[in-house]
Amino acid sequence: MPLTFDHLAPIYDHFMLPFERGALRRWRELLWKEVKGKYILEVGVGTGANAPFYPDGGTVVGIDRSRKMLLKAKGRVGHPLIVADVQNLPFGDAVFDSAVSTLVFCSVREPVVGLREIRRVLKPGGYLYMIEHVRPEDWKGKVFDLINPLTVFIMEEYVNRRTHLMVGEAGFTVLKVKNLTSDGLFKYMVARKGP
Repeated sequence: MPLTFDHLAPIYDHFMLPFERGALRRWRELLWKEVKGKYILEVGVGTGANAPFYPDGGTVVGIDRSRKMLLKAKGRVGHPLIVADVQNLPFGDAVFDSAVSTLVFCSVREPVVGLREIRRVLKPGGYLYMIEHVRPEDWKGKVFDLINPLTVFIMEEYVNRRTHLMVGEAGFTVLKVKNLTSDGLFKYMVARKGP
């Protein structure tokens, strides 16, 4: 059974604070400025760190596996929040204009399954926007390969994934992959569901 991150909810914001005060906040803002559409799915809403950047005039539906994370998000997010797993989304086909994920797919057990579910619930021509950490492109990639079994065992986090390649495998047309760090550890991605 996959972890739900309920155990991290009490400390998650404190742990992420140094990152949120730095580049991560800028990256979130960059991502949300590009988001198109009026009906948006946020996958892995967590404690609601993206809420300050939500576009005006639209509806964002946030999902997360962790009920405790969503309880923390409730005070920040003035939009619907649902306990759900991206690998089995509780929505019909072609519902959303766009979907967003930030730092989510490192902890999805079957990432291509989750990405295909997102594709299913997007309208034709709908967009997927992502910020993910992936396997570094430099020498650190081999280090991440070595520690990956340990991070998976301890907290079900896959630190050597190539999520940017999985997006195309899931049937999306990849429009943009941008390195946010020089080693390629963090990437910004935009993809589109075909008509």
